[in-house]
This record gives sequence, C-alpha cells and structure tokens, in this order.
Amino acid sequence: MSNQPEKMKIDPEKFAYSVINNFQSTSDDNQRIAKDHLTLFLQSYYLITQFNELESNQFSYFKDTDMNKLFTSLSKISEHQ
Repeated sequence: MSNQPEKMKIDPEKFAYSVINNFQSTSDDNQRIAKDHLTLFLQSYYLITQFNELESNQFSYFKDTDMNKLFTSLSKISEHQ
C-alpha cells in the first residue's frame, strides 16, 4: 500500500451527462430547452476537464511549496463559469 494519495480523475462526459440528466429547464420552448441543456453540458464538461488537469498537477504545486499556485488555479476555474 502506497503512502501517496491517489489522484482523482472524473470522466468529463459521464459527469456532464449526469448533470444534464438531473436538470429541469423552466422553459416551454423546445429550442430553449435544448440550448439550456447544451450549455450546461459544455460547462460541466469543461469544468471537470479543468479539475482533472488541476488534480493531476497538484503534487507538483506542493513540491514547489508554493500553495499560491494551487489557489490561483482554483480561482481561475471559478472565474470562467
């Protein structure tokens, strides 16, 4: 058993589908509903892709002992929403 924590990786496609499957649009217009779902799918997919990149690089941030890099990266994810 390794002492190093395991890296987490979320499947962006599965995550995005899970998000839109649990989303209920308030619109009655089919085109608006489709646009809402597509927008949410793409935002979810992109967010998880960014999360996975951040997660895969987290150990290099700690090796540099520069926690500010980690927090800067986290803030960039939330800024692009």
